[in-house]
Parts: sequence; structure tokens; C-alpha cells
Amino acid sequence: MVLLVVLIGVGAYLAYQNTLPTTVATNVKNGQKDVPTDGSFVLTFSRSVSRDVVQAAFSITPSTDGAITSVSGQNQYAWTPSKPLVELKTYTVDLKPILDVSGHHVNGGHWTFTTIIIPRVVAITAGDGTALKDGMEIDPGATLKLAFNDQMEPVTIKATINGQVADLKWATDDRSATFSTAGIASGPLAIQISPGGRDQTGHSVAAGFTVKTGIYWHDHEHTISLRYPAIIQVPNDVDARDQNGLQAADVVFEYLAEGGITRLTAMYMNAPNLIGPMRSARFISLKLGHHYRGLLFQSGESQATRARAASDPTPQFFDTIGYQYRSSSRYAPDNLMISGDRVQAAQNNFFGDMPSFTIPKARPTVPTGSGALTVGVDEHNSTYTYDPATGTYLKTEEGHRYSDASLSQPLRIEMLIVLHTRESYLVIDGHGVHDYDLDSSGAIGVFYKGQGYSGTWKSVDRNQPLVFTLDSGQVLTLPPGLVWIDVTA
Repeated sequence: MVLLVVLIGVGAYLAYQNTLPTTVATNVKNGQKDVPTDGSFVLTFSRSVSRDVVQAAFSITPSTDGAITSVSGQNQYAWTPSKPLVELKTYTVDLKPILDVSGHHVNGGHWTFTTIIIPRVVAITAGDGTALKDGMEIDPGATLKLAFNDQMEPVTIKATINGQVADLKWATDDRSATFSTAGIASGPLAIQISPGGRDQTGHSVAAGFTVKTGIYWHDHEHTISLRYPAIIQVPNDVDARDQNGLQAADVVFEYLAEGGITRLTAMYMNAPNLIGPMRSARFISLKLGHHYRGLLFQSGESQATRARAASDPTPQFFDTIGYQYRSSSRYAPDNLMISGDRVQAAQNNFFGDMPSFTIPKARPTVPTGSGALTVGVDEHNSTYTYDPATGTYLKTEEGHRYSDASLSQPLRIEMLIVLHTRESYLVIDGHGVHDYDLDSSGAIGVFYKGQGYSGTWKSVDRNQPLVFTLDSGQVLTLPPGLVWIDVTA
């Protein structure tokens, strides 16, 4: 009798349970905050429900792309967004009333939740608005801007520049701050956000923000890109100084011409608006034309140089009306000038079949050398002085501080190389001619960022650039910017 009562009770209970609607539970509670942006919204049903039915009844506001997938048979499903949800955003999930697979009613539900925000730097920009990334460079004394994705608690944010705390100037909305690199020496630069910062709601700043950039002086003048080098002969006597366009050169070779006066061979991959004055080539100019596979621009040529060029041809472009012109602002013969667009036109119109070639440039990573704040090159009566604020060398020759006449600014040399080689003095038709060996090897002195190094130069092929190697065995790359090479005995 007792057993019968129990069985009737159990059966009645099961029958009662079968009349109840199917329930649904979620992994996110109504009103929950700090919900991860990359998580899923999981629905767990007490009875089996078709995925198609769940998908048709499910909605999220604001409307967000996502998919319903089964987690456990027909009892548990997850809605997963196709991309992370917006941070610090309130979402509403609705599930319309539905029927399960056995016809039981499901009441559905309504849930709201707010996503978490992880405060972080979303951009660091230079003064012109350019976004900085690892490996990029900024000008000395630049003002940089840190932009965050949230209102920050300024007193908790510590930014360091090469390990030193930066003086942050916060915007009124506390979402960005600026700081200056004034007074920081040229060279590598690491900007880092220290741990411990938080936003105004107490969320901790994402750890590990670092940008590795560098402070380097840049020439910002307008230039025209060339397919292969323009190799331009520039006089260096007193009346020719200060020359136009030297700052934009990739490499300038300086060497004795005659009478104790030096001449320059300036090489350009990007020609500025004005270059000059221009004069005639020398034996070394022809060799440089081979090594750097460019077009040699000049005015006139001595009989000796002409004979050398005839026996060993180098592509040359002479004083031509419509390309070079005589400037009334200079005295002849040091008044022959050319513009960047005319350099490009000469290459395209007369030597368009010459193959493309780029002078290889890449910032070198070099060990610490010996201090070299002042460098003298006696053969050229030159002194180079290092300016730590810009990381460049300033040139003085015969007491004259060099400037670029187009910019009215001191000439800034990124790297100085003193190249030692065999120098011959030939007398041809009664005229003395200097000749320099650039087809074997010799010693060099390298001066970069206030440090001095010794090494060697070598010609591996007369139609390839010279190779420079430090005594450590490291092959030296020439940095972007002006590289000045003094060719001496």
C-alpha cells in the first residue's frame, strides 16, 4: 500500500514537471558589467531546442553580426560575434518566446550587459599627425601626442623616453597628452607606458606599450625621384660657395682637382628644385659614374678627361640649352645651374634606356666607437664638428661654414667617411691632373653620431658601389641623408 502511494506520487510529480515550460539560463547575468568583448553569449535550455528556432528568435541591440552554434547537443547554444564587441558599450539581448522540440513553451528572455574597456594607447603621432610605428623616425625637438581609447586618470599615467619620465600635457578631455623630445640627443628612441596606469573608472591600462623609433635630422625640401643616380659635378672654389642643392644629395665625394682647390661629385636619387653651380668632370668622376651606374652631368671637359672618357665611356650629359642655364645671381663660370625636373627630363629624354639603379641606403647599427666630436681633413683644409642636437656634422672649409644656398641653413652631414687611396699626379699636354685609385682597396675613417671608427674600402666590381667594412668585420651601410666622402691620399 505504501509502495503504491509512492509510485502515484512520483508519477504525479513527473506529470506536473511535464506541464512546466522549458527554462533558459545564460552565462551573462542581466545588468552585468565588464563583460569581455571577445566572449560568447551562451543559452542553456532545460529541454532540447532546435538551433534554427533559437537563431530565428535571437536578436542583439545594437545590431551586431554573429552566429549561433551548438555547444552541447540541442540544449546549449552560443552566440559569438564575428568581431569583438565595442568596448564600454551596453548591449541588449532578446529571445522571443519559442517552442522546444517536444512542443513545450519557452518564455524567452531579455538581458542587458555592458562590455569591459581595457584602457590603452590607440595612437602616437608626430606634430604633423603622422602615426608613428616601430622603425620610423622623427625630427629633433618634435612634439608627440599619445591618444587613449578612454578618459584616463592623468596622475596614474607614466610615459618614459629612453627610460626618463616624460612631462605629459593633458587635453581637457583626458583622452590625450602631448610631450616634447626637445633636448634629447639624436639616435634611437624608445617610448614606453609604465605599468600601473588606469582610466577614470578604475580599469588598468593594458601593459606592454612600447614604440621604438629614432630622432634624426631630415631634409624636408621638395625633390623629384629618379630611376638611377644623377652624378653632378659641382665646383668648390670660393666663388662657388655656398652651393645649391647639396643637402639633398645622397653622397658627395670631395677631392683635389688642381691648384689646391677641391671639386665635388654629388650623387642624387632625388633631385631638389635647384642644383649647382656645375663645372667639368675629372678622372675620378668617370670612375664614380661606373661604380654608381648613373648619368654624369657636367659643363665642359678637359682634353685629358675627354680622352680618358673616350677610352672608357661613361654616360655623360653636357651643358645643353633648355636643361642647364646660366644664373644672373652668380658670377661666371660658377653660374651654371639645373633644376630637379630638368635632371629628370635629361635622363628620360636622352638616356631613357639606362637601367634603373638605386644607391643602397640603410641606417647602420654600429657598436660604440671612439669619441669624434671634431674631425679634421688637412688635405682639404676642412673641419667637421658634431652637433648632438641633430646628430649631424657641420662642415667648415678654409674658415667657411658650409650652408645650402637654397635652404639658407647649415649643411648637415649624416655620415663622414675619409677614404684613403693612392693618388697620382699626371702631367698631360702640359697640364697637371690628379688621378685617384677607386678600383682596388684602402683604409677609411668613419664618423657617425659623434663616434669614430676605422675600416677599409674595397671595389669588388668597377660597376658596383664601393664596399665599406669596419675593422670589426661589419659591412657598413650608408644611412639616409647626406653622406660626405673625402678622398685623400
